[in-house]
Amino acid sequence: MDILNFISWIKGRRVVTSVDPAKTLIPVGLKDNRRDDGYLASAITVTDLANQLGEPSVTFVQGTFDPQVQATMTPIPGTITYANGLVVFDRYRVQGTAYLSGAASYAYLIGVVVGSTPLLRVREDSTILATDTNVYDTVASAMNFNVLVKDGTGALISTLSAFIADDNTISSPDEHWFTLVMTAGAPFSADVSIDFTIAVPQGPVIEFFN
Repeated sequence: MDILNFISWIKGRRVVTSVDPAKTLIPVGLKDNRRDDGYLASAITVTDLANQLGEPSVTFVQGTFDPQVQATMTPIPGTITYANGLVVFDRYRVQGTAYLSGAASYAYLIGVVVGSTPLLRVREDSTILATDTNVYDTVASAMNFNVLVKDGTGALISTLSAFIADDNTISSPDEHWFTLVMTAGAPFSADVSIDFTIAVPQGPVIEFFN
């Protein structure tokens, strides 16, 4: 009943590439005014649902279904520490690309880093995590950038906002959802290169889902 369990299914490798349509059930909500929420949980086979819906009709709109962000996370040799030297962090580099075109605002998921509640982001790989450095370690924190993009005529315009947000309140504290957010005053196009470094205390095994 909780859609957030979907993340647990992915982490548990319960992702399939094919099913038996006549024996596989899909959860559905049936309208039932006798219930407080107005719906009764039920299920339908893939075969019956497909027969009822018929051939799908999908209109793809540039900038809505495409682009899809492609990203990876790789470990970086060496470590960094707090100024007091008591906490040692391993470093990971998140890199990716995205092509944006056709809308004035975008919010695309880069990926989910799973396995550590403490997770810091730094601008320079060599930085020491002291109180006066550029460290981003709060819920829904953001790394802001000044970005020039092309409008519909090809002229360069500045985005109103362009940042990478981190939110660990969506599912559980050890799951960090990194999202690319860009907004301009008009529809625009841009090739976006995603590249930032995260720091995780030594010990936890972390994973990256894109």
